Amino acid sequence: MAKSKGKKKGGKNKKSSKGNVHVTSVSTNNKHQHSIWSAADECEYYAELGCHIANISRCRPSHKGKGTSDISPSPSTYTCSDFRYMYEHAMQIYPWLIGIERFDSSDYHPEDIEQIPDVAMDDEEMILTLTNVTQSITKICYITVYDVNVCDVDGNVLKSGVSSTTTFVRDGESANSKTTTTKERTCTTFIILCPPQTFVHLCSLAPNQTQDDSTTPITSWSQIDIESDIQPWSFHPNIGDEHTYKLHFPFHGLSEEDGSSEVVDTTTAYQCTQSCDGQLTHFFHGNYHAIDFACPIGTLLYSPVNGVIIDVNDSITDGKEVSGIAASNMFQWNSIMIRVEDESVDATTDPLYVEFVHIQTDSCIVQTNDKVKKGQLICRSGSVGFSPEPHLHLAAYRSNGDDAATVRVRFEGRAGPFLPQTGGWYNQNGLVSNYTPSTNI
Repeated sequence: MAKSKGKKKGGKNKKSSKGNVHVTSVSTNNKHQHSIWSAADECEYYAELGCHIANISRCRPSHKGKGTSDISPSPSTYTCSDFRYMYEHAMQIYPWLIGIERFDSSDYHPEDIEQIPDVAMDDEEMILTLTNVTQSITKICYITVYDVNVCDVDGNVLKSGVSSTTTFVRDGESANSKTTTTKERTCTTFIILCPPQTFVHLCSLAPNQTQDDSTTPITSWSQIDIESDIQPWSFHPNIGDEHTYKLHFPFHGLSEEDGSSEVVDTTTAYQCTQSCDGQLTHFFHGNYHAIDFACPIGTLLYSPVNGVIIDVNDSITDGKEVSGIAASNMFQWNSIMIRVEDESVDATTDPLYVEFVHIQTDSCIVQTNDKVKKGQLICRSGSVGFSPEPHLHLAAYRSNGDDAATVRVRFEGRAGPFLPQTGGWYNQNGLVSNYTPSTNI
């Protein structure tokens, strides 16, 4: 694949996963059915799906608000007062956290600091702690805890999700003849944007739990499967970057003959569950301007551009397919990428590439080097990779390099171009007010 989401969303895998998620329906949390969401609404939405977010570094005074950040990963912007303000503010907006404290290197021998793990496990109080002992590096940390209940500061059990791996075994000589086996596990994932010189006390273990459905009591974190994906935060170098090309709405099909007539129901709208500068994953340089739309697995997806297919990745890797909130899912996904070839775009001076991610396995009906038109059917949506629920992840770039940063793009609407905002419902016309989703969505 041309673009590596592992470099954008993940990092070094500290511990291997034993399972991941397979979700077959879209979340229907009525509290979040209408209106544009705040950052707190977005965090609450994903907490219901087992993802508990605390973007602590965004709480320092220099952050002016969602979508207008002037944050730089540079440590020179951190002062003692910044740390105090950041910790106090973070504890207010992420009240589930057990605590945050400043790491003081003078309290440790240098050789002891080198031994401090990224995820510290206190077996006396049974508290799980994220550590960042670097002097200058903000880190993004995904930590998944399997098969047990964990609690917030008040002792309330945090909502968990489900993780699964589906294994495909060929049944006979036919490529289409195969059987599948799905293994599911309960898990809870923490997503923390952690400043340097900081300890974050995430959760405690719920009492009176036993190991693997046995009578053996859990008395140590070593009895629990935990995996993590931790890397330096790569903030977007130019969050205001925007391409002038307008995208066709990806759920809206047009006729193959001349593109003038519609071939799908135009009354259906799709909820944007993460937009630019999103709380879950859209704050890396390679995801910052991406747009997520919740949609059932198998939803028809149409080309948003006139262009050429340059990469298709919708096949099974090693006979397995993963999905859901496990940290290790950052490295496994399905996708298709298109290079825009349109008379309105100068491919030499102003190129544009558009990518669909999490698409359904074996759903692409186009191949590399095929030319496509706006509104042409190309594949179906899925939930492969790091995916709390079935959705389409759409991102645009100025190059197809592995480390390319995203660029903002708007959709062409009948009432004018539009940029989806988290929580809103959209169709080919733009924002749909007071939309009531069908039970089929």
